[in-house]
Amino acid sequence: MRRKRMPRLTRINYTPRVLGFGAIFVAISWLTYVRDWSAGLYVLAAVYFLLYPHCVYWFDRLRESRKGIEVPAMLFDAFMLALWTVAIEFSGWVSFTLLAAVILNNTMTGGITQFMRAAACYGLGLLVGAWLFGVNWSPEAPLGIEILTMISLQIYIFGVAWVFSIQNQRLFRTKTDAEKKNVIFLTMLKLTDLGDQSETLEHLVDEALKVLQGLYPNQSFGFVLKDPDESDTLHFAAYTSDLDEEQRALLRCQLSRVCEYLPKGQFVSIADQDDNSFVFPLKQRVDRFQGLLLIHGRKLPEEERQSMRLLLKQLSTTIANKLLSLELKSAAERDALTGIYNRGRLEQEIAAAQARLRDNVDAHFAVILIDLIGLKSINDQYGHIAGDQLICRVVDALRATCREHDRLFRFGGDEFVILCRDETGQGARALMKRIDHCVKGQKVSLPTDQGAAMDVRIELSIGLARSDQVPPEDVLKRADERMYEDKKRWYAERDRYR
Repeated sequence: MRRKRMPRLTRINYTPRVLGFGAIFVAISWLTYVRDWSAGLYVLAAVYFLLYPHCVYWFDRLRESRKGIEVPAMLFDAFMLALWTVAIEFSGWVSFTLLAAVILNNTMTGGITQFMRAAACYGLGLLVGAWLFGVNWSPEAPLGIEILTMISLQIYIFGVAWVFSIQNQRLFRTKTDAEKKNVIFLTMLKLTDLGDQSETLEHLVDEALKVLQGLYPNQSFGFVLKDPDESDTLHFAAYTSDLDEEQRALLRCQLSRVCEYLPKGQFVSIADQDDNSFVFPLKQRVDRFQGLLLIHGRKLPEEERQSMRLLLKQLSTTIANKLLSLELKSAAERDALTGIYNRGRLEQEIAAAQARLRDNVDAHFAVILIDLIGLKSINDQYGHIAGDQLICRVVDALRATCREHDRLFRFGGDEFVILCRDETGQGARALMKRIDHCVKGQKVSLPTDQGAAMDVRIELSIGLARSDQVPPEDVLKRADERMYEDKKRWYAERDRYR
């Protein structure tokens, strides 16, 4: 069973009360001996000044209530110390010490409100003491007692100050730790938000590394994706700008050789004895790639290293989620057979091109629609393996013919679309001619369902439309019409020469 933490105020006041009351007991005992008072005063003094402080402490420690009795105990102290002030006949420094203890303790722990309550209790104690003992004024005391009383007051003040100093240090450490944890938490939120705000992996990683370096300005950071099956190569790498090319090249070489599984991370020496690189692996794997996060610089203290690990875990999760999101998005936008973009992505790209044209009247675009003639007969005669291979060969030929900024899409089973950002239209016409000369009529060898091979000539019908000739929303429709016109001509010529 977990022990309940005792009230804080009880713990704070315990040591000063024990030390101060112990010194006061000695002074009162000495004064009782000098003035030849009743021996019963020794017993009462021992009970109150020696046993009572421990009773308050252990009562609060053993009981189940979370609310301590220290505040009522301090008011009781004010009342009892006033009684003792009257009982010792207002002996100079002893009486002053008792009053100072009441003022100091109550004011420091409860402010002016607690002080006023204590003052009322102290006044009540004086009245009760006067009624019980009468009023005898004998402020003089032997010098030794006064010196001892002064020392006891200093001990009490020191005890209170020391305990509060310890408490302030703890509060400062708690505040500092809370601020650090708050910064770590906000950074984790920022890293998570980057996953939603970044369109590409490159942007996500660059911004995330900047965030980490802002938190740890004396460290350099990097992130790589590597294929565990390939040595000496990295699929993707990004670093903070403070790493020069020589350092990056050395790090790339080192990271390409790091083993795939690093459950606790690994320090690898990069430059000299003071500089190291801490490699932190992504737990999640994306496809065949393994992600590695890098911290380059002097080793961090263990406390900061734990915080760093927490941030890197969050970053690794964010990166893995982004990679998975991009992979799913790519799978949803690409044709499973050929790997090129599908019709859904084409519709997005055309909508974006139309929006650009609305914003800029010179940002025209063109669409080339291509139909693969004879695919159905290939499938019927030689099987779908041959038909699929023919589609892939046509895609390879078209991809090789397109320019870098052209986009190739599979529009349907045997139809393909090329979207060209071409303000003048000359580039699209030139591309159409290259397809007509380089792709049309090309012979390819295809496997059949029976395991044999056959030679087939690629036959295409092509239609071109441009946004500077027809309304932007009709470009694809017009290209489709022209493609069918070309297809009719092809069949007409074929029938003519049969």
